[in-house]
Amino acid sequence: MSRTVVRALCITALLMLVPVFLASSQGTEGLSAESFNPSLTSGSTSANFTSAGGYGVAIVGEPAHVGDNLLASILVSNHGSETGSVVLNLEDTINGVTVSGSEMEITSGSSREVSVAFTPEYNGSLAYRWWLTSLGAQVDTSLTGDFVVEVYQSQSIEASVESYDWSLDGGLSVDVSMTLSPGRSRALLLEISKEHQGDSSLMQSFTVELDPGRRSVTIELGHPEADSLTIELIPISWATAAASINYTAISLVVPNPAPSASFVVSLPEFPKEGESVLVEFSLSNDGNSATPAGKARLVLFPDYTILSETSIPSVPPKGSFSSVMEIPSWPDATVVEFDLVWMMGEESTTSFVSIESKVEDGGFELPFDAAPAIYGALAGIASILAARVTWRAVSSRTPSTEQGGLRAPREPRASRGEQAKREVSCPHCEQRLKVPANHLGGVKCPACTMQFEVEDEIIQTTRSDITSEAETDDPQIPDSSYLVDPVSRSSDDFLQCPDCSQTLRVPIERRPVRSRCPVCKLEFLAEASEE
Repeated sequence: MSRTVVRALCITALLMLVPVFLASSQGTEGLSAESFNPSLTSGSTSANFTSAGGYGVAIVGEPAHVGDNLLASILVSNHGSETGSVVLNLEDTINGVTVSGSEMEITSGSSREVSVAFTPEYNGSLAYRWWLTSLGAQVDTSLTGDFVVEVYQSQSIEASVESYDWSLDGGLSVDVSMTLSPGRSRALLLEISKEHQGDSSLMQSFTVELDPGRRSVTIELGHPEADSLTIELIPISWATAAASINYTAISLVVPNPAPSASFVVSLPEFPKEGESVLVEFSLSNDGNSATPAGKARLVLFPDYTILSETSIPSVPPKGSFSSVMEIPSWPDATVVEFDLVWMMGEESTTSFVSIESKVEDGGFELPFDAAPAIYGALAGIASILAARVTWRAVSSRTPSTEQGGLRAPREPRASRGEQAKREVSCPHCEQRLKVPANHLGGVKCPACTMQFEVEDEIIQTTRSDITSEAETDDPQIPDSSYLVDPVSRSSDDFLQCPDCSQTLRVPIERRPVRSRCPVCKLEFLAEASEE
């Protein structure tokens, strides 16, 4: 072979080796002593990694802000005969910090995405260098390069409570305002906690996707046992600016309405039995919160019959409400007693109402004017007392023996007593009356002017049961041992009929008193128990 041909072959060989030397020099430039290992890019050719797409890495997560988590990735193919693993490495060229991704295994003839995560720690245009390494496999020299990421300042957030409303019917409602500075949309965890008497506990926690700008949300919290609330915004996989206000707290005022009901007047003022009556009433709220919407009822006492009902709106704090309810048919009673009940959800307030009815004249009346009769009775009593004094003075003298006989013995006092009386009770007003023991029929109560029938009654004829007119001022009922009427006792204003068990109201301060059941018409003695 001629010298010229040999020289040409040598030059050609040198020219072929130069690119390999340059690629080898470029692939190792900038690697630290810890990351660079020639064995990673040389050795067995069982696995051979090349780029499966474009030459360069793709960046996920832009626009980037300080503290954001970014991802650099590239699609790599294995053209070798066996399975191999490859790693993507990344170096910050400004501060020299290097990060490596997870080892990715790629089978022969397939392609996979290889990636590495990194987080910019300062803003500005940041330059990065990347390359792939593999242990025991060959990596194409094209799998290396550079890129620049534009990083902005960290975004800030601000949380505040615009207002809250706490009512008995609607519960606690809080309006929370959240503000995010310009940049990317962010995921936040919103946590609401309550504090009560020094103890704190989490009430609600949910994720919020927040766009740049301001957003308001309304949160319903029911009726918590709380003195204050705290609202906190927690970033999810991103960092906030130091000037962020992601925590706020508010003090709560527990709703405490103070409802009261009062009767105003009835129209007409003295209703008659069976006529329609309008009852005016007033409701007021002296508390710090509005009352729930509810109902007002007129409940007859003591049988709890609902006479009328109407709807009542919510009454604001320090406010009042007035209205009218109609009773279609006025009850048959001298005095009608009922409760004005204001119901507000689970709360209620009651006001007792007593209205006197108009009594029509007629029916049984005493055949004389009561006033002259009283004066006449007093004059008669005075005459009797004077006669008795005179009689005692005369009878105390020793009789004359010249008269030829003795005075007849005096008639026994019991036989000379006044007509026996018995005590009855007015079934309408419970006024106690003294009537002749043998009187049966109609009687008119002088207190309420109502008429009622006096029925037959068995009374033991003992000396204690026979009283004079002068002894009728004692309002007490005779001892129950002398009566055949049944007895019902209780320790409060309510007791039961001995016959039909109907619940009746007999004020305990009026006992003992004879009562009559309006259902079964049984007369019995109402007494107070010793309990």
